[in-house]
Amino acid sequence: MSPFILNTWYVAACDDEVGEEALFARRLLDQPVLLYRTGHGEPVAMLDRCPHRFAYLSKGRRIGDEVECLYHGLRFGPDGLCTRSPYQKTPPARARVRSFPVVERHRLIWIWMGDPERADPALIPDHSHLDDESLRPLVWHVAFDGNWQLGNDNLMELTHLFWLHTSTIGGWKPDAGATPGETYHARVEEGRVHSRTFVPNITRPPVFDNGVPAGQPFDQWNDTEWVAPANMTFTMGAVPVGAPAVTNRPYMVQSHCITPETATRSHYFSGLARIFQRDGGPEVDARLIAFFKGIFEREDGPIMADVQEQMGDADLFDLDPLILPRDAGAILARRMVAQRLAEEAGAEAKEKGIAGIGEVQV
Repeated sequence: MSPFILNTWYVAACDDEVGEEALFARRLLDQPVLLYRTGHGEPVAMLDRCPHRFAYLSKGRRIGDEVECLYHGLRFGPDGLCTRSPYQKTPPARARVRSFPVVERHRLIWIWMGDPERADPALIPDHSHLDDESLRPLVWHVAFDGNWQLGNDNLMELTHLFWLHTSTIGGWKPDAGATPGETYHARVEEGRVHSRTFVPNITRPPVFDNGVPAGQPFDQWNDTEWVAPANMTFTMGAVPVGAPAVTNRPYMVQSHCITPETATRSHYFSGLARIFQRDGGPEVDARLIAFFKGIFEREDGPIMADVQEQMGDADLFDLDPLILPRDAGAILARRMVAQRLAEEAGAEAKEKGIAGIGEVQV
């Protein structure tokens, strides 16, 4: 069975990674992919492999909207069809490169690597907060050594903030355990995993300006929505103690998308829209991106690499992991991924996880 869900949209690149002229190479789902833009700015995605002697097309040349292989000069159009074979009047009928459906949306370039007939752009997850210019949206990319589902696990279970990220984003909590009155709830609804963490009466300064007057205690909430295979939206807000959450809009909405590079290495695409630090211009934007990328590269990435080394080729549940209450969202996501993988393989979904984890209240 494939380790990847194929019939779905994945993020291939941030929009600014694929320039107007250059050929951009990236391995996705253990396949070499070439990305570039036509003269009209439309993104193109195709297999980064010439069908003749399998050279990387990304090492070739741009000829208008076409790509010329550097090895023997075969030329291919955006649809993957060979348009020129130097020593033939007409290119062979089978001279073509597989092309992939691709859509640019929400500052991200999305690719469909399964059955192209099923590539419906309406299925692209909603990250429209990244389109709101008033919220100064940002996107960035980081790679890490680890299976893509470890990225899901890491992002769906946020109590690690107060141990792994104590010097950065996790140092605001008064203690390392649950705050009195803190609640966590996870559920499946309409094919998505939703979880909410509510932490009342926080008196320490927040990491970012959350819209509550400085020095005033506040209630913090975080809503997470997960869409298969690995798309997450975090909505974070704060209100004065005891006030309804609806009285204040979120101070930050984050996007987190994981795309497999191989079975043991992954691409992490992240972005945010915020109500704080919106007037500082490109320098502030660059500092925020460096801040968040640095956290992942120094803290999350190494721990996931360690976990991958410990697990090897084994599935998480084959190793009989200890399951804690706050793992509920991640476990629900893993069970849904297992079902999707089995469905694509044409096999019955093997039941995994803990029976009865449908809803958890802590």
